Amino acid sequence: MATLKRVPVSWTTGIGGTGVSIFYSDAATDVTTNLATFINAIKGLFPNAVTWSIPAAGDTIDTDTDQLNGAWTGGTAASITATGGTGNYVAGTGGMVRWITGAVVNGRKVQGRTYLVPLITGAFDSDGTLNNTNVATIQAAATTLAGAGKLFVYSRPHGSPPVSGADQVLAAVVPDRVTSLRTRRS
Repeated sequence: MATLKRVPVSWTTGIGGTGVSIFYSDAATDVTTNLATFINAIKGLFPNAVTWSIPAAGDTIDTDTDQLNGAWTGGTAASITATGGTGNYVAGTGGMVRWITGAVVNGRKVQGRTYLVPLITGAFDSDGTLNNTNVATIQAAATTLAGAGKLFVYSRPHGSPPVSGADQVLAAVVPDRVTSLRTRRS
């Protein structure tokens, strides 16, 4: 059995509403200050309407059963506000970080993703891709977070017999392409 800390970072985005990015660390490790460093490094690419809330406590999860098995405390809570300005942005449009592990499950590489939405319009080139300078900014911040060795990708149990996993993030990749989110609610 492996126990992970589940760290839900809440996003408030104004027009786009609210969202959450879930991060995981092992039970003995505090990743909250590393997450704050990551967000502070990229907050200039988001409109001022965006705020992130990093909790100082949360749930723990048993990776073998996919069940909550306790709680963690002792993190460093933070509330961070974007500094990209009040200009135009397209709600639901932005970039992505792909979190790379060394694990393979059922013939597929285990990877995680964090979507960075909405980015300011100045974050994009005229051809519709992300601006190279901004890709480099996000890549540097993501590489630093991955390099701390505290982040994990959690794979929920699936298959027969059910296989789950907690795999340490070894690297990060920021593709030079635009991603978009849409609501599941109608």
